[in-house]
Amino acid sequence: MGKLLIFNFILIAMIALGLWLIKKYVKKQKRQNIAFIAAAIFTIALHYSSLIFKIISGGNAMEYLGETPNLILPIYPCNVVMWSALIFSLLKDKKSKIASFFVDYLFWFGVISTLVGMFANVDFIMNPTLADYENFKSITAHATLLFNILLLPIFGYVKIDVKRNIINIIISIFVMAAIGGYCNLVFHALVSEAEAYDVNSMFLIHSPFEEIGFLTYPVIALIALPIYFLVFVIADLCARKKGGREST
Repeated sequence: MGKLLIFNFILIAMIALGLWLIKKYVKKQKRQNIAFIAAAIFTIALHYSSLIFKIISGGNAMEYLGETPNLILPIYPCNVVMWSALIFSLLKDKKSKIASFFVDYLFWFGVISTLVGMFANVDFIMNPTLADYENFKSITAHATLLFNILLLPIFGYVKIDVKRNIINIIISIFVMAAIGGYCNLVFHALVSEAEAYDVNSMFLIHSPFEEIGFLTYPVIALIALPIYFLVFVIADLCARKKGGREST
């Protein structure tokens, strides 16, 4: 795990440098939009890079897709975050209500899920080596997604508004559950019951941790909600002391 920590700290240092450069030199709205789009597309390209290499090398792409279901449907939280980042980047009005939902979802939910994907990466835990491209790609893609998300506060889109924030998080929880339920139904119809059980989209079927069997998505959501509420309240109080609800 030491190698994983070192690699992630290097990635975070690169993210910090990139954000500093972006904040210093990217001022115009048009350039900010280009930064959002470029970061979102780069993450998606990195996510599918292993499939692209498989096709180029003459490998069995269909077999690979069968072994990697999150390339077919967004079965994991970060997959949804990744596509949501692209949708937000393409929105013409980034100050609209629908845009505010994506901002709250991406920032408050996405930062946590990407950090988990970096520091508790399942692929790396199962095969603890960075020499495996799947591991390298998975961790790096989470890092580029984190960079994408952190553009939101850099460009002033993240706002502290307890009512708005908590409502959007509650909506996000139900949307994620609906996506997970849909993915599980699709895979249940396409493959065997055992394989569908292993897919476990959004961890609705069983916990991702064998030693904590009760920690399924509904339990995680129930634990997360009061924590989010407390974070929003504290952030709101801090913003009021500073003279207003500014971007975090």
